[in-house]
Amino acid sequence: MSDQTPVIELQDLKVKRGIQKLEIYSMKIYPGVCYHIFGPNGSGKSLLMDVLAHRQSVDTGNILYENKSLKKREYSQAFVRKQIAYFQQRPTGWICGTVLSYLEKTLKERKISAGIAYQQAMAKLEEFDLKEFAKVKRSQLSPGVFHKVELIRCLLQNGDLLILDEPYSIPDENFIKKFNSCLRNVIRNEKKAVVIASAQSLFRFR
Repeated sequence: MSDQTPVIELQDLKVKRGIQKLEIYSMKIYPGVCYHIFGPNGSGKSLLMDVLAHRQSVDTGNILYENKSLKKREYSQAFVRKQIAYFQQRPTGWICGTVLSYLEKTLKERKISAGIAYQQAMAKLEEFDLKEFAKVKRSQLSPGVFHKVELIRCLLQNGDLLILDEPYSIPDENFIKKFNSCLRNVIRNEKKAVVIASAQSLFRFR
C-alpha cells in the first residue's frame, strides 16, 4: 500500500446509534500519520471509532479500505477487523485466561509459533514492567492493569491501523511514556496509521 493511499476513507457517511448521530462528508486515514479525535463526553467519538473499526454499520454512505469499497462488497468487514488493532473504551473481548495466554493468543493469530509468541509476549510485559502479572488471571486484575494489558495487546497485534479510544484515561505516567515511545515507532518507522480519541487534549502524547 502506498503512503498516498488511505488505509480507510469515509464518504458521505451518516450513522445513528441511540441519541448519537454522525455525519461525515469525507475523512481519510493515511499510513504513517497519527490522528486525534477530540471532543467532550457523549459527542460521538466512540461511535466514530466503532465505524472506523468496522464494528458499527452505517445508515448511508460508504467506507473504503485500501481503495476497496464496502458498499460494492469488494472486501469483508470480518477481514478488516483482523487488520485493525482496536482498544475500546470498555473492552469486552477478553473474559478468561491469564495475561500471558491472552497475549500469546494475539500473537498466534498472526501465525507466530508458540515458542516465539511466548518470548515476544514476555518481552513486552517486561518492557512495560508487568512481568509479575504474566500468570495472573483476567478476573484477578485491577482495572488499571487490565487497561495496560489491552493496550499492549494492540501493539502486539501489528495491525495496519491502531484505533485507541481513551487510552490515557487510567495508566500512570511511566507506562504512558513507554507506550508513546512504541506508538512513535509504529507511526514513523512501521508507517502504521493511529487514531486516538480523547476527551482531553493530547498533551500526554509527546
